[in-house]
Amino acid sequence: MRIIFMGSPEFAVGALNLLLKSKNEIIAVYAKAPKPSGRGQKLTKSPVHVIAEENNIGVCTPVSLKSLVEQEKFRNFKPEVAVVAAYGLVLPKKILDIPKYGCINIHPSLLPRWRGAAPIQHSILAGDQETGVSIMQLNEGLDSGPILKQKKLLIEKNDNYKTLHDKLSELGSDLLMEVLNEIEKHLPLEQNDDNACYANKIEDYKIYAGDACEAAYRKVKAFYPKAFIKIENKRVRILDADCQANTPLNFKQGEITNDNMCINLKDGTLIPKVVQMEGRNPCSIEDFIRGLKFSMVKKFIE
Repeated sequence: MRIIFMGSPEFAVGALNLLLKSKNEIIAVYAKAPKPSGRGQKLTKSPVHVIAEENNIGVCTPVSLKSLVEQEKFRNFKPEVAVVAAYGLVLPKKILDIPKYGCINIHPSLLPRWRGAAPIQHSILAGDQETGVSIMQLNEGLDSGPILKQKKLLIEKNDNYKTLHDKLSELGSDLLMEVLNEIEKHLPLEQNDDNACYANKIEDYKIYAGDACEAAYRKVKAFYPKAFIKIENKRVRILDADCQANTPLNFKQGEITNDNMCINLKDGTLIPKVVQMEGRNPCSIEDFIRGLKFSMVKKFIE
């Protein structure tokens, strides 16, 4: 088939690579426009943009698809289907209606659970035992279109955002190919809106003194590698941790209880294992404490 691929981040790369190896024809790639990155604020192309150019495929980076000019440009590609994976722009109805088989999306959750921008993080934060991938037909709603195919995936104890992201990217890529190979046989199944819940974009990655221990532990996993604590105005990322379900006596909530930086929280103790100070490399908690010039005892997270 003639396919337009629409995606930007690393999550979408696996699907694009599989399509490039298939007998389908990628006639165009749509990606978010390059944006300033790093200390020098150099314009950086998205992972999908880079892969497309390496394969000599034209890349379109519109800031919106609502204009008649962009819609006509899309139409002129004469796509039979558009594949969407973490693209980042809303597709208006006039775009959705152009391809013969519509626009199909790879979504990393078992819809209607966790519609929205951050389904992987929210599945970990909620303590879900399983997640999965949904291949869905896009409509004008937020991840509310009919399901073409789904596949479940167990969330393992050691999974964090990165490991789960990679597993779901691979699963979604394989599931996409199954759907495309049988595109005319699939009967879309409407979602039950009554069971919908939403994964809003996450902007606060801080672990607070008032957090319950289990909630803080899930933040470490869900926000990897961005979860952090603040101690005396110093920001320390926690990249890996354990959670112990007992509360030490004589310590207040949010207080650091020993030289290994164990943190007393509601209903338990958060035990950091791998940490990273701002501007430093990640290291074990033992190396981190050894490198400090002050004792952590009797200090509090903010």
